[in-house]
Amino acid sequence: MTYTVLARRYRSGAFTEVIGQEPIAKTLQNAIATNRVAHAYLFTGTRGVGKTSMARIFAAALNAPQAVADCPQPEDKDAYPDEAVQARMAQAVMRGDDLNVIEIDGASNNSVDQARQLIANATLSPTGQARYKVYIIDEVHMLSTAAFNALLKTMEEPPRHVKFILCTTESHKVPPTIQSRCQRFDFRNIATAQIVKHLEHVIQSESIEAEEAVIWQLARIGNGSMRDALSLLDRVIAMTGGGDGPISLTIIEQMLGLAPQELLDQLIDALAAGNPAHALESTGAFLDRGIAQDQLIESLIERLRQMMLIVTCGADSDLIELSDESKRAAVERAAHFDAAGLVYMIALCENLQRNSKFSSSPRALLDAAMVRLALAEKMADINSLLTGNIDSKKKIRPPVIQKKSSPRSSMSPPKQTVDNHRSPSTSSDRIEHQRAMSLPLVQQVFEHFDATLIDARRQEP
Repeated sequence: MTYTVLARRYRSGAFTEVIGQEPIAKTLQNAIATNRVAHAYLFTGTRGVGKTSMARIFAAALNAPQAVADCPQPEDKDAYPDEAVQARMAQAVMRGDDLNVIEIDGASNNSVDQARQLIANATLSPTGQARYKVYIIDEVHMLSTAAFNALLKTMEEPPRHVKFILCTTESHKVPPTIQSRCQRFDFRNIATAQIVKHLEHVIQSESIEAEEAVIWQLARIGNGSMRDALSLLDRVIAMTGGGDGPISLTIIEQMLGLAPQELLDQLIDALAAGNPAHALESTGAFLDRGIAQDQLIESLIERLRQMMLIVTCGADSDLIELSDESKRAAVERAAHFDAAGLVYMIALCENLQRNSKFSSSPRALLDAAMVRLALAEKMADINSLLTGNIDSKKKIRPPVIQKKSSPRSSMSPPKQTVDNHRSPSTSSDRIEHQRAMSLPLVQQVFEHFDATLIDARRQEP
């Protein structure tokens, strides 16, 4: 028996089933209900977000409204064939083999001659009992300039029985003259939580068990594309062979070459403890397992981002895309960091990711970055210092300020004995001394560090 992939088997068959595109679905439903269906539409968005599925559903609703579950029913029902015929028409449309719904691949049918053939066929009436002939042109941005020019007039004033639905992932490549003749709908990326919910439905329907962390990982890797997430799930099922026991996160890591979560946790713990030696050992363990350096950095950035969101927005924020168990572990580790430190660590990783691509010694850069990350909590938070928001509990390295033992002329902080020969000698110096010591920043520095204030203007060259 021929196997049908999950992305096709669980393809949406009604407007509300297109996940994440509810405003577009509602608009198209209202257009049908009020008899305000335009002659041309432009569906744009990234791959796997439902453009072609929505186009097929819309085409089926135009010719077989009673066969689409949530399609508004027309008043002149007698003008349509009976329900059994409509059901067959809708099924043919969803399979892509209906004679009145013509799907064209813009990449392989992009010449001007093919555009002229399309225009010639558009003049023919729809076959059977269909009311409209619908042209769905996928990846329309691949058409040549001559083909676009040939379509212009027909798209502006097509025959009454013809509707155009153009789909593209790169709308900026579609000429403005074409876009101005269409109603444009921008399909947004699907939220990770919505992908998780659909994957759970598919897994349950397939009678397969999977850990919650696996589902969230697949949804995140899908990056807003439902088709990509379902394709990954297909690969995972094929790898496990539908064996006993739930699909574990280890299988996902092995299949996709992801950084093992256990080692990633060890690395985060080493960074939190400020232990460069353990951080380097954990880094070496990643590379020994064949994890690419880019993959390690990318995984580390994502983990630091999740902890930054927890520290900044709280553990209950919808921005945190983790399973319940993973979220609890992340909250415990995030307690060892603050937002400013995590931002600094992400910036270090991003800089490493960029520079290692052009370096002849990427491993040296990686090790140096890990040492800096492990020592990040000991480095001065300059921004907090300048704003006077110093956290006395935070371990920071003192900035470079000369100590009391300096032989230079200096002025000591309040509540300390000042040597006469180092005291301000003139009234103007005393005024400047008092003004300097009244500054909150200077007071904070003296409060946290054993330092002296030196007048650089009096220093000998």
